[in-house]
Order: sequence, then C-alpha cells, then structure tokens
Amino acid sequence: MVTTSLLNLKLERLLPEVQKLAGVKLPKDVTEISLEPDLNLLHIRFRKPVKAELGEPLHPKIHLFRERETGEIVAVDILDPEEMLSAAH
Repeated sequence: MVTTSLLNLKLERLLPEVQKLAGVKLPKDVTEISLEPDLNLLHIRFRKPVKAELGEPLHPKIHLFRERETGEIVAVDILDPEEMLSAAH
C-alpha cells in the first residue's frame, strides 16, 4: 500500500517498530517529516547535522543517518511505512 498523506501515518506506532527492526533507539524530538509518495518513502529528521551526515542501511526498509563527527542519529528513511505498520500487528 502506498502512503499518500502524512496524516494517514501513525508515527507513534511506526517509530517503535523502526527501533525494534533496526536495533537502535531513535531521538524523541522530530524537527521535519517528508513523504515521497512516488517512492513510498518517509523521511524523518530529528535534527540538522552540524557539518555532515553519513547514511547506513540497518534493515532492508530502514536507512539511518548519523552525524559524521559524533555518530548521533539525525534522520531516518523508511521505505513502505504503511506496510511496516501492518506487519507490526
């Protein structure tokens, strides 16, 4: 199922599932959310990196971005977010 609106996503259920699948603890503060319906990709930004960020795949549907200097999580990309929510139940 392709998500076409951010209003349809239940982020309070999605983020714990992402944490479980990726094996990481995500920051609580979200500063930006964007959805690319054509790609069925959800991007969640927790904070802007000071200099640069590095991405790493942690799961086939989860790509994590960390601050290059500190290793702190700054963003996450989630592929097929609705499918991930459906699989959680």
